[in-house]
Amino acid sequence: MMKTRKLAHAAILAAGFLAAPLFVAACPVDQAKPFTAGPIMQQPAEGTWTGPFSEWVVDSNGVGLQICTDSVDGLGNPPPCFYDPVDPASPYSAALNRGGEAFWFLADSVFDTVDATGAQALRAVIVMGAESAFLSDPPAPGFETQFQRLRTRIDVAQLGVYYVETPWGKRRYVVDTLLPPGNGQNRSEISEPIDITFAPGPNAGLITPFLIADNRGGVDPAQYIGDGLTPTTVTGSPCGENWVKVTAFAPDDATPIDINGGSNVLINRQFTVFGKIAPAAAVPLSVDAAYYTRTGGNARVNTIVVGSTSTSAEVTAAIAGAATPTVTLARDGARFFASTPVTSVPATIAVTTTDGGRPSTPNVQSNIAVKDLVTITSAVATCSAGTGCLLTVNASSSDDGSGPSGAPVLTLVNNNTPLTNGVAATNAAAVPGVVTVRSAFGGQASKPVTIVNQ
Repeated sequence: MMKTRKLAHAAILAAGFLAAPLFVAACPVDQAKPFTAGPIMQQPAEGTWTGPFSEWVVDSNGVGLQICTDSVDGLGNPPPCFYDPVDPASPYSAALNRGGEAFWFLADSVFDTVDATGAQALRAVIVMGAESAFLSDPPAPGFETQFQRLRTRIDVAQLGVYYVETPWGKRRYVVDTLLPPGNGQNRSEISEPIDITFAPGPNAGLITPFLIADNRGGVDPAQYIGDGLTPTTVTGSPCGENWVKVTAFAPDDATPIDINGGSNVLINRQFTVFGKIAPAAAVPLSVDAAYYTRTGGNARVNTIVVGSTSTSAEVTAAIAGAATPTVTLARDGARFFASTPVTSVPATIAVTTTDGGRPSTPNVQSNIAVKDLVTITSAVATCSAGTGCLLTVNASSSDDGSGPSGAPVLTLVNNNTPLTNGVAATNAAAVPGVVTVRSAFGGQASKPVTIVNQ
């Protein structure tokens, strides 16, 4: 029998250089990481028309996936991938060799449990995916959409407050009405469908990094991250929380509710997962900062980037004026950094990241401007009744002026006032919420204003 999944949409749509290892914060409530979507695929059958979906998506672990339309029978049945087969009413669908829905990544967590009396206490269906689809039926050009999906549907037996944790975060639901018995995907006391569209380039994550199946069934682990059919434990959560966890309390949000044989906590570690590995996905790369420092005539170029957590990922920078033309950045987790002595400060640098340990292509970012680093140490408005406010801003540049061009002029952008010896003091009838200081050598910084009433 052909697989069917109904489509529904919810309209939800420079730090300083660190010479020491970076501090790793505790996991936040929302811990999903950004991901990158590749360029729109070319469709030769459509002539010069490009589309309809990103060629690949790659997460912060360097896992790149492409849309999977592989199946055992050509009808979208698993393993290893779910998708809608060609719609015979659409020549466009036939040209694409697929129907309305197909996925880069899909994982399901489905479970139920009983309380200490043996009565059913909870049934959950959590759907997590990166999906391509059409807003038309049958599929037609111009109606393509691609989005992340996190769907939570849970039937419960008691009123209360339920906390649901997925591998990427935690959400709170209040159930104050129990629905009558029934079937169907909309019959759930807890029902939250979230579909967030994404475009080529960097995107905020909802269900990324992707989950990787520990047991991939009979599929080739060099080609697939799961077979879409075998229940399995997984890896991939940015905080190691590779489960779906439900914690239940009475309406007072304090008294435990039995949802698991005498416990108010239920953890499910079993998922079904699929996704096809994309050999052409670029290695993740985002430049956090590129700036220089100059002290006593000695200059250094400082580079900080966010890359991949993959242990085989490497980041290099092409820096003119360095002792060696290519500098390898040190790493701390997914962050890479270098402080490189140079004979003269280059106008730009290029950064390249590669990963020889997994299918990927290098990611190169060129023409990254190198500027000085502006630091605002204070921005204070001292105000007195009847006399107005005195706004005082203290700032400095990472260039001490010992270079051939001397010291940079710093300007308070809010009123175009040059700083003298790093200080700008001006009477302000209306105090800005934020001040900005710009250097003639390109650096810029902003800081909220502190108001002191006398």
